[in-house]
This record gives sequence, C-alpha cells and structure tokens, in this order.
Amino acid sequence: MKRTYRLLYRLGTLPWQHTDIPTAVQDLVVGPEALPAGRTVDLGCGTGEQARYLAAHGWQVTAIDYIPAAITAARRLDPDGTVDWLVADVTRAEEITSGRRTAATVGLILDNGCLHGIAAADRPGWAHTVDTLAAPGATLLVRAAPARRASIAVPAGINRDDLTALLADNWRPADPPDTSPRSMWHRYTRL
Repeated sequence: MKRTYRLLYRLGTLPWQHTDIPTAVQDLVVGPEALPAGRTVDLGCGTGEQARYLAAHGWQVTAIDYIPAAITAARRLDPDGTVDWLVADVTRAEEITSGRRTAATVGLILDNGCLHGIAAADRPGWAHTVDTLAAPGATLLVRAAPARRASIAVPAGINRDDLTALLADNWRPADPPDTSPRSMWHRYTRL
C-alpha cells in the first residue's frame, strides 16, 4: 500500500480524504463523554483535518504521516502552526519519540484508517509505537476496514479480534464490540 499511497499523493487523488470530522472523533472531543483536552497523536494523519480539529479544541497535537507531500500539505493548511507535523513511519516508535517528550505521555491516540493499510508483518511495530506513546489510561481510537483480501488499491483491513490480539494485554476494549458487518471504529483503554 505504501507505493499506492505515494502515487495517489503525487497524482493529487486522495479518495479517503474528507473534510467532515467523523462522529466517533467528535464524540471524544465535544460529546457528552468527551475526554479532557491533553496530548494526542494522529497516526497516518494525511493532510491533517482531524489534527487541526483537535488543536482547535485545545488538544496538543502531534500528527504523523510517512508521506512528505501529506505533511507539506498539512503544514500549508495550518499557517499558525497549531499542530506538530512529523514525517515518520508509525511502525517505528524511535522515529516519533526521538527528540520529543512523547513517550508514555499521550492521552489520546487516533488512527483513522492507517493501521488497516499496514502490512501484517509491520503491524507489531505499529502496536509498539502505540504502547510507547500511550500514558496509563490513554484512549486509542482506530478506524479500520474489516479484514479482507488486500490488493494494490485496497488495504487488507483488520477485524476487532485481530486488533485486540495485536494490542496484547496492554489494552482493553473500552466499549462493547459492534458486531455489524460494516463496523469500523474500535476504542480501547490503556491499562
């Protein structure tokens, strides 16, 4: 998928990009059970719509994408520099924490469609990054397409059971599982 994402950015075709902030994200920020603003990381931020939304609501945001063109576009859309934009691979915690005080300090980790495009062999690196960043009691919100056969243009997805296993014993589901076939949002709490 990495080549596909790079090509799509080069072509300026971003089918996953939407200006609407997902309800699941809004609920954590302004809903009746909103989290108190604190430090957050947006993994696979793309051009940063959600990162800017979180910053506008008082969060201290680090937004990460491995595609330089995505971060360049995100910085242009954030002229006041309200977000810390970082080009890094989310499967390599050291790229994110090097020179930053982010280890074990993040209260909200957002992954809106990043993990489901990561190759299965690299997913333990993503889990290590999430574990490294998260403070005790942190919230992890992941949007992932259900598991399916991957192709050059379609991410493999990940189902809730596999995501829970990937997170091992460090996280627990924060909500009852949505067993509908189209379920895509998964929320966890760091132990």
